[in-house]
Amino acid sequence: MNQQETAALAEPNTALLRIIPKRVEVMGKRLQRFLQDGWDINGLAILQDDAHALARACAEQDLAEPAESLLIMAGLLDITIEQQELPDPTVGERLHNLMESLRAALPTMPDDVQEMFASRERIGGDNTGRAEIPPMAYWRLWGGDAPPAVAVRADGDARAHSQRHVAEEEKDPWSASAKHHGTPAPTPSIAQHTFKRSPEEMPQRTTPTTTASGMGMAFPSALAGGIPAKSNGASPVSPSLKKAAPVEAAPVAPDSLQLPVPSEFRIYHLTAHGALSVALDQCFEAQGLDVELVEDIDELKELLNALPADLAIVDAEFGADLEGLGLDVRGLRQKQGRKMRLVAFSDADDINLRLSARRAGVDALIVGAQTAADVIKRLRVLLEPGSDSPYRILIVEDDRSQALFAEGILRNNGMETLVVLDAMEVMPALEQFQPDLLLMDLNMPGANGIELTSLIREQEAFMHTPIVFLSGEHDEDRQFDAIDAGGDDFLSKPIRPRYLISAVQNRVRRHRAMENRQQKRVGKDSHTGLYEREDLLALINTHLQRGTDKKGGIFLLEMEGLTSLRERFGIAAFEQMQQEAVQVISQQAVDCPIGRFGDGTYLIYASQPDEAGLNAMAQQCRTSLVQHAFQVQGHPLRLRASVGVCSFRHSFHDSGAMLSAVEKVTREARTSERGVRQFEPPKTEDAAREAALLKQVREAISHHSLELLYQPVVAVAGSDDSQYQTLLRLRDANGRLLSAAEVIPMAERSDLIVDIDRWVLMQAVALIRDRRAEQRPMRLFVTQSPLTLADTSQAEWLRSELADNDVPGASLVIELRMEDASIHAATVRQFCDSLVSLGVQFCLSQFELNAETEGLLEQLPLGFVKLARKYSAGLQTQTTRDELKTLIDRAHRRGLEVIGTGVEDPQAAATLWMSGIDFIQGNLVQEADSGLDFDFQQAVL
Repeated sequence: MNQQETAALAEPNTALLRIIPKRVEVMGKRLQRFLQDGWDINGLAILQDDAHALARACAEQDLAEPAESLLIMAGLLDITIEQQELPDPTVGERLHNLMESLRAALPTMPDDVQEMFASRERIGGDNTGRAEIPPMAYWRLWGGDAPPAVAVRADGDARAHSQRHVAEEEKDPWSASAKHHGTPAPTPSIAQHTFKRSPEEMPQRTTPTTTASGMGMAFPSALAGGIPAKSNGASPVSPSLKKAAPVEAAPVAPDSLQLPVPSEFRIYHLTAHGALSVALDQCFEAQGLDVELVEDIDELKELLNALPADLAIVDAEFGADLEGLGLDVRGLRQKQGRKMRLVAFSDADDINLRLSARRAGVDALIVGAQTAADVIKRLRVLLEPGSDSPYRILIVEDDRSQALFAEGILRNNGMETLVVLDAMEVMPALEQFQPDLLLMDLNMPGANGIELTSLIREQEAFMHTPIVFLSGEHDEDRQFDAIDAGGDDFLSKPIRPRYLISAVQNRVRRHRAMENRQQKRVGKDSHTGLYEREDLLALINTHLQRGTDKKGGIFLLEMEGLTSLRERFGIAAFEQMQQEAVQVISQQAVDCPIGRFGDGTYLIYASQPDEAGLNAMAQQCRTSLVQHAFQVQGHPLRLRASVGVCSFRHSFHDSGAMLSAVEKVTREARTSERGVRQFEPPKTEDAAREAALLKQVREAISHHSLELLYQPVVAVAGSDDSQYQTLLRLRDANGRLLSAAEVIPMAERSDLIVDIDRWVLMQAVALIRDRRAEQRPMRLFVTQSPLTLADTSQAEWLRSELADNDVPGASLVIELRMEDASIHAATVRQFCDSLVSLGVQFCLSQFELNAETEGLLEQLPLGFVKLARKYSAGLQTQTTRDELKTLIDRAHRRGLEVIGTGVEDPQAAATLWMSGIDFIQGNLVQEADSGLDFDFQQAVL
């Protein structure tokens, strides 16, 4: 939090001044939707809860007039719900008027606070100071096929406008009127509506509006159900846009991405807006849940006090605040009498964080989740229907008064109980009642507790049902015999009620958790048809342990370019597409367990076919997938895929080694013409050669004997700026210089790449520092591996290196291949974002025109792009020249500078120059060498 925010939040009521108007705005939009489209009983209940909660919050802050309006509104809603009737037009108009007076009575935030929050939420040139998530496909209205905006005259000439509006809507296939087969949709008013409708007549909501501040989309207030506002003197927005329905039905999130909760379920998310958090929030929105995003722990506490929630989620970045938040949540749970679940994220498994989460009363600590699907899977377990069903306790006690005492305590705490006074009736009661736990006396006539326990444990259905003894028996040997017979705990009479409740709840909670876990680990997921990663690896391990079974194998199928598709279509449509892909694969890999190993990456275990059959199956799966015509939000789509195949005949020692092998050949398959590559163990001489090279690399790093060459990057229009490409070389035992292409793949396989990349950066930063001291500043382009950028400490290490050498970030350009950036886009973006503030620039090399081009340009904070070498060839087709111009034009529109690399002859340079290139790099200018004496002032092409 910056100093401005800290000072502002220190003022009294600042957090509530933000929360209350925001929640009132949500209420207003919901009310307006009901007045226009008809009432919904669930929505009425939400309005009622919000009105009561906000009235209390306003009263506590001495906001008398808003509190009064909210109380009146709550009273009207109380009466309506009590009478079980939807509001009539008179009540609807009263609610509308109360909302207008409420908005007018709300206090205005101080200018500095208002500007602080407005600047946080404002996007681009939007002056509304709000950030709302619009319905899916909403922005289609602003595209080229949208009807032109029509200005509304201030003198109220509505009739002429209405006629023009209807005519335009009849022509527009996306308009609300077109949906009514050409019949103009009348403008709704409060007086014209009939509010009592049967359930069959109630309109179905397809795109619920969800407030999600800070998500990074501007949503003009005129379109959010508020009063139309002018922006920068522009004409007001046309009512046709103000009331337009979504042009397409919002994609419904697949079942695996939905929580088992009602639509009025309210979620507060304390978010740092990471990629995982954004994807998760999109899933919630696609389901139509009420999600409120907050960015400050104090704001979350204020919001919880003002308006209760069903679920609060805390991102990993706020782990240090968990215990403080837990104290507030514990008090709120007791005060509000409402079960609110608290969930926290963690990037790494840490015992101290687990302790903090435990002390904070966190219901679930989710560690190391990679995708939104992983998180929702954990949340589904937490929120599973029936998980909150009352605990069922069977009380076996021959003393009636003791039995009634235990029953009263447990019933008063919401548990279901059944009392059995005769020990001989226990077995039938077990079958009938199906208890979560037995609370049993030890000494009873007919059969004692030890004997009954032995009988119960013989029944497979009750083998693990907890049995807790409650007895006045003080003989320790006797107590031990009871535990030895199969009892889980022994409680001595007399017992305090709180101890009895705690012992019972703890045992039942653990028993239910174990049952749920066992059920979920049996076979494949019923929603997706996929196996859990651990289950699939266990199957492979079992096969490997048999040793003699050499049939079958595994193959890894990886769909390419999914990052840009996810950015383009959103998480819900993206997951639907992946489920469809699984169905396509399953049709070819019949009866083969399939597991998801990341977005678009699937591992298939085929135990029966021989090696030829395994390869044929892998090839058929890939062919079916790339030829399948996907439809995503009405758009036809074809996928690219690569497959790596690995047979069991190669005698791997465990699934981890086999998985590493198949992952390696899958990477190699990307460049294969067939898109499929089969694993073959390295030959003896190749293995020996790689081992020797690996040893040389290790020695070169430790002795700083790697070499760097430099090649000028020259401006075609001439420039005084000195800039070079840094090229890594390794001199082998015979004195031959090995290129980076010969060293880097081996270094990545051997976990040496971070050491090599850091060595190169250290030399580059030191060189820039020395040249600056000589008053000869320069810029260096340095290539880095995506595996290095994925190292969580790399950004901070580079930040420290620049500071220690007093080198400005703008002197360094981090370069990454386009293919690597496409695969590791999320990791690369995180690294780039952490260094942009220092001025460090970024370059995408081997840049070409394909389906991922636009997505990468939007995602990454680039300063340069380097064209693929095919655009620098001397002889080019017309198609290639057209691609070249398109690429350069797109880059320039985004303010990027374009570099042509590998330029060897004047014809290629001329083609690049005529296409609008900014810089040239290649042997035509100068070959790479160790010198830095190129004369940039005289280099004009």
